[in-house]
Amino acid sequence: MTEQSLEGAGDAAVPMAPIQRPTVLDAHAWAPMPSHLSLTPEKRISLYDDVQWEEFVLEWATTLSYQQVMRSGGAHDHGVDVAGFASATGFDGPWDCYQCKHYGKALLPSDAYPEIVKVIVGTLSGHYTWPRSYRFAAPHGVGTTLAGVIHSPTKLKSELAKAITKDKSTLAPQLGRYSLETVLAFIADIDFSIFGTVELHELVEAHASTRWHAARFGVELPTRPAPPEPSTDPTDEEQRYIAQLLQAYSERHGNTFTAPDATEHEHVGAHFLRQRVAFYSAEALRVFARDSVPEGTFAALQQDILDGVIDTHDFGHADGLQRLVEVTKAAQGLAITSNGLLPVLAVRDRTGICHQLANEDKLRWCHAAPE
Repeated sequence: MTEQSLEGAGDAAVPMAPIQRPTVLDAHAWAPMPSHLSLTPEKRISLYDDVQWEEFVLEWATTLSYQQVMRSGGAHDHGVDVAGFASATGFDGPWDCYQCKHYGKALLPSDAYPEIVKVIVGTLSGHYTWPRSYRFAAPHGVGTTLAGVIHSPTKLKSELAKAITKDKSTLAPQLGRYSLETVLAFIADIDFSIFGTVELHELVEAHASTRWHAARFGVELPTRPAPPEPSTDPTDEEQRYIAQLLQAYSERHGNTFTAPDATEHEHVGAHFLRQRVAFYSAEALRVFARDSVPEGTFAALQQDILDGVIDTHDFGHADGLQRLVEVTKAAQGLAITSNGLLPVLAVRDRTGICHQLANEDKLRWCHAAPE
């Protein structure tokens, strides 16, 4: 769901603003910083603008048990900055609202009450159902006065009603076509225990488990697990690059190779095993990247290696095996400087990525395609 347009009651309904998924940071534009040069996440967050803060909260929300999380900030967001959907029915089912306020101070009742009125009017207008949970997310938290009511549904209802009904209330114009009596009756009947806060330390701690954390804050990547050993028999995922390997061996040695033949062969057996180890290492790096860095980082690394070896690949070679050896040697010597995976990139990953590219026929060792 990239855009939500929920029609409400009568002419008062306004379509929801476009809703955005977690941002994809530029895979080439970041790298872990030396620890003595990097600011803490809290310090970096203090320099954020409103949009960056909402994006950070959106990324954090992916750590929670939602089917989908989305950001909605804009002129017609109806008080929903970040939404977490507990079911495929989106706003029609259970959902949680996160109101993001990047202020230089703790929040006051005057900061919170207009947002609560927005969600009341949004519900009355049919833009969404009443949220299951509503949390204010602010770097400096909430002040003493707001803290005294936000965690007490009874007090919050009473204080909000007073703020709406007082003379020259700034909240009354927000009610739109809904009468004061309608809104007060709604407040009296609806569940106000949904309101609360999420603290900065909670956000940062949970965000550390997301794939965006290292890129956003320039911190070290998590420890990379050791790759698995190759299986005894090649898997389905290995068939294409292994077919290319066997074709190159056959071209060099003049006989038709199978995988068992290559494994036992006195001249190519060790080479064949090294290529499989390298492929498994690159595949493990792909999985690590999926969980530890922004989407596109591993693909960018593959593209850098393809760009760096393609001229070597296209030059004339005596046979397919020589082309393979020269291409993997070129990959091992490439000066890649801008990818966030560099701190955990091993030499054999570069060779393995060449075989991943061969799996996709972006590299081919022999002129004729393997059967």
